[in-house]
This record gives sequence, structure tokens and C-alpha cells, in this order.
Amino acid sequence: MKEIFKKTANIALWVVLFLIITIGLSIFKASDLKPSLSLNGMTQTDGQKFDSQNRVSVVYFWATWCGVCSTNLPLVQWYSNLLKNSDRFSFVSVEEGEDALKLAKYIQEREVKFNVVTGNSKFLNEWKVNAYPAFFILDRNGVIRFADSGIMNPLSLFLRIWISFLFF
Repeated sequence: MKEIFKKTANIALWVVLFLIITIGLSIFKASDLKPSLSLNGMTQTDGQKFDSQNRVSVVYFWATWCGVCSTNLPLVQWYSNLLKNSDRFSFVSVEEGEDALKLAKYIQEREVKFNVVTGNSKFLNEWKVNAYPAFFILDRNGVIRFADSGIMNPLSLFLRIWISFLFF
């Protein structure tokens, strides 16, 4: 029994250490991101304007041609559904905007239910998006607090949004 406890404690320590390091790197990556172009007011594919309404926002950058983005889609749908009716958090995705017809077809075929804003090269350059998928977590004032690329696991995502909510 003692041995199992030691092994469990050792694994938990490594998991916590890993989370601390990745969260620290995410904060560091976000520290130089200060885009002058805001997502607020941008038109989503449903015709409505995005407004974070002073909520912590999860911004997901993706592309229709990105295989990892397509693999990540069920997880992103889940994130979006969890945050959809929250008064503390908001979720919006930004598709790279290369082909509007391809995007519309992708949304229909894959039954994408989350909000999508069509990006453009100026917007993506301003936000320094250089890999897909990418997740940015913005505080209630719209300041980017965390920036990550690749598949985001649920624990890491929710730690980041709660850190943003409680401390920024």
C-alpha cells in the first residue's frame, strides 16, 4: 500500500510540474502579443457580431485544411458547448479565411456548432498566429494572457481560463 501511495504521489508531482512549466511557457509566449485589432465587433458566420462582454475569452485559431484541427474538432465542440451560456467565459473561433466557400462547406459537413469569425492575413499577422490550431486566452479586458498551439487538453484549458478569471 505504501508503495502504491509513493508511486501515485510521484506521478502527481510530475503532472503538476508539467502543468506549471507549460502554463509558464504559455504566459511567456503571450507576453509580447498586443494586437491592435480586436475580435469584438467582428462578424461571425451566424451573422452576429462577436462581443466578449467583459468575459474571459477562449479564442481558437484554425484552418479547414489543417488535419490536427479536424482531429481536434470534437474536443473544440465540447469546449464551446461548455462555455456557450456562461456569464464568465466566452468562446470564439477564427478560421484563417483563405476560402469562404470551403469554410461554409466544412461547417455544414462537419456540423460545426461553435461561433466562427473569418480571419484574414492582416488579422492573423497582427495576432501573430503562425501555427494551427492555436488557443489564446484573453482576460476580461481583452489582454492575451495565454497563447498555445496544438491540441489543448481539457485540464490545461480550464486551468488557464480560471487563472485568467481569478488573477487577471
